[in-house]
Amino acid sequence: MSDSGADGSTDDDGTGDAGDDVRGRLADAIDTATALAGVVDDRTVATGPDDEDAFFTGADGRTTIANRYDLEKTVSTGRKRHFREVTRYWVNEPYAFVVIFHSTRENEGKYYLVEPHLTPIEAELKEFLTGKLKTAITYSGEDSAIQDDDAERADVIEAVTGRLLDRYDLYDGSIAGAGRSGLMSKLKGLFGDDPDDSPTERGVSGIAARPEPAVVDEDAKSLTEYQVEKLLYYLKRDFIGYERIDGIKHDVNVEDISCDGYDSPVFVYHADREQLITNVHHGEQDLDDFVVKLAQRSGKGISKRQPQVDATLPDGSRAQLTLGYEVSDHGTNYTIRQFKDVPFTPVDLINWHTFSLEEMAYIWLCIENNKSMLFAGGTASGKTTSLNAVSLFIPSKAKIVSIEDTRELEIPQRNWVASVTRPSFTGDEAGDIDEFKLLEAALRQRPEYIVMGEIRGEEGRTLFQVMSTGHTSLTTFHADNVGEVIKRFTTDPINVSKTMFTALDLVSIQTATRVQGQKVRRNKALTEINYYDAENDEINVQDVYQWQAETDDYLKLGTSNTLESIKFDRGWSQERLSEELFQRKVVLAYLVDRGLNTYTQAAATLQAFINDPEAILTLIANDRLEESLDDLRGMESVHIDTDPAMEAMVPRPDPSEELREHTAAILDEADERLFDEYAGHETPDLASAIADGGRAGESAATGNEDAK
Repeated sequence: MSDSGADGSTDDDGTGDAGDDVRGRLADAIDTATALAGVVDDRTVATGPDDEDAFFTGADGRTTIANRYDLEKTVSTGRKRHFREVTRYWVNEPYAFVVIFHSTRENEGKYYLVEPHLTPIEAELKEFLTGKLKTAITYSGEDSAIQDDDAERADVIEAVTGRLLDRYDLYDGSIAGAGRSGLMSKLKGLFGDDPDDSPTERGVSGIAARPEPAVVDEDAKSLTEYQVEKLLYYLKRDFIGYERIDGIKHDVNVEDISCDGYDSPVFVYHADREQLITNVHHGEQDLDDFVVKLAQRSGKGISKRQPQVDATLPDGSRAQLTLGYEVSDHGTNYTIRQFKDVPFTPVDLINWHTFSLEEMAYIWLCIENNKSMLFAGGTASGKTTSLNAVSLFIPSKAKIVSIEDTRELEIPQRNWVASVTRPSFTGDEAGDIDEFKLLEAALRQRPEYIVMGEIRGEEGRTLFQVMSTGHTSLTTFHADNVGEVIKRFTTDPINVSKTMFTALDLVSIQTATRVQGQKVRRNKALTEINYYDAENDEINVQDVYQWQAETDDYLKLGTSNTLESIKFDRGWSQERLSEELFQRKVVLAYLVDRGLNTYTQAAATLQAFINDPEAILTLIANDRLEESLDDLRGMESVHIDTDPAMEAMVPRPDPSEELREHTAAILDEADERLFDEYAGHETPDLASAIADGGRAGESAATGNEDAK
C-alpha cells in the first residue's frame, strides 16, 4: 500500500489524483441530481405555494381521503409538464377537491375534479358491489329516487355493503383495533365518534400507504379502512349523488354544467374563470344512462319518442336534457343550471358593482312602497339573481305568491306561497299547469306581491292586468333595452295594451359585459315608466340612473317621478322623502362597511329595518347590530335557516377601495345628521322586541318623541 503525499496526491503507481477523483464524483452526482430533478418536474404536478400538509389535513388532524397522491394520479404524465396550478379548493371534503390549472402549452384554463383514485382491483370491486346493491336496495330511478330520504338511503348502502364485505370475507374487523367489532362500528371510528380518541387513533388504516403497489398488497387478505371508505364514497356518489359530476355539483362557484355529446368532455361555467373544460368524461352508454337517470329523478321520462326534456332536479337545479341522435348531431347531451341553496343579497350586488349603493336604496324604497318592477336583459345577465336579492325588500307583513317554471327563488318571508308549473302526464296536455293557470289561481289567494320567475308569453298580459288592479309585481324578461321591452310586450304574442303597460313602474336593464378584461354584470339603466301619450301613441319613459361604460360608474339623471308618487301616496314632505332614502343608504352602507354580507346578516337586518326602523338605526348608531343579529332572526314572520357550511362556501364579493371610501363618507354624514338622535340610547331589548311585531320599536320611538 503506497503512502500519500503531503499534497494529497498518490505515488506514481497509476492511480491518479484523489482530489480530482472526488471532484469528478461530485460533478457526476450533481448531474444525476439535476437529471432526477428534471424527471420529478416532468412527472409531478406543478402546484401552488399553499401549504399542502395543511390543505390535506382535516379539522380532526386526519389525512383527507383524497390527497396529493390522487392529484398526481388524476393528471396524466404528459400534461404535468405544462400544467401550472392557479387555485385549489375543496368541494366535498374530505373526498373531492377542485384544482384549476393554466396550460402554458394551450394557454387556457383547465378544471380538474380530483377524487380518490381506484386501483384496478378496487375498480372491479366497486363494479361488483354496485351490481349487488342494485338488487339489494330500491333504486329503479323512478319515484323512489326522489321520495326517499338521502340519509336513509345512505344508511342502507352502508349496511348492505357491510354485509357483502363480511359475507365475502373482504374486510378484517381486527384492523381497526381498540376492541371494536363489526364493519359499521369500525367505520364509525373513522369519524371520531369517540371524543377521547387522538387524531392518530382516529386515523384511517391504510391511508398512509404509498406508492400504489403498497396500497393493494397482492397477498392482502382483506381491505383496509381507507379502501372501504373510498368504496363507500363512490357507491353513495353513484346511487344518491350525481355520479361523475357529483363533485362539480358541490362546487358553489359553478353556474352551469354541460356535456355537448358523446365525444365531448364536461364543461363548466365558473363564476371567476368563465367557461372551462374539465377532466370529466362520460362513455356513450354511460351518458345515455345518466341523462335517463336525471330525467327520472326529476319525475319525468325521456325516450326516442320524447327526446328532449326540461326538468328540475331534486336540488332545485334546472336541466335541459336531450337523448340520442334524434334532434342532436352529436348525440345525447345535457345542460344543468345550478341552483344556489344560499342566494345572493343586495349587499352582494353593491359589492359587485352590479348596482350602485344609491340605486339599491332607491329600489328598496320603491319595492317597499308597492312599486312594480321588471328586470330585463340577455341570457346570464343576472336577472334572476337580482330579482331574488331585491325580494328581501318586500315587507314580511305582506302576502307573497311566487310563480316559476323551475324553482329558483328563495326568500325568507313566511307568508309566501311558492307555486311551480307542472307539465301534463298525458299526450293531450290534460292536467298541464302553466304560468297562466298559476297566475289565475294567485288572484284568488289575495296576494299583495306577485313574484314571477320569467315572462315568456300570454301570461304577461294577465300579469299586467293584475298590476292594474293594484297587485305589486316583480318579474324578469328577455330584452336588451326598454324600447325592446315595450315593443315585445305590446305586440304578438303578449299584446299588452299600451295604456295598461303604464301599470309597470320600473325597468332594470342588465347586461353581462367586460370591465378591464373581467366579465361583470351591470345594470345599464334604471328606467321609470311614466305615462301613455295618446297623441303620439307612445309610452313616456325616463332613465333615473344610467351606467357609464367609460368610467364604470353610475350617473343619476334628473328627478324621479316614482319617488314623487311615493311622497304623494305617503303624505310625506320632501324632507321626509330625502330622510327615508338616506336612512336606507345608511343601512346598506353600514352592512358593506362592516362586512355583514352573509344571507343571514343581510336578510335579518333588512327585514328588521322594514319592521322597525328606529330599532335598527339605534343598533347601528351604537355599533351593536352584529351582536344583535341572533335576536333579529327571531322575527316570527321571517324564516332564515341557511346551512352555515353552505354559507361558508358561497363566493361573496368584497367591496372595492372606492366603495369602502364611499360607504365611509355616508356613515360620516350619518354621524352628523342622523346618529345623534339614536346614539347612547339603551338597546338591549330592541332587537328581541322586533320579533314581537316592533312594539318595542314603537315604544322607543315614543320615548324619543317624549324626550324632545
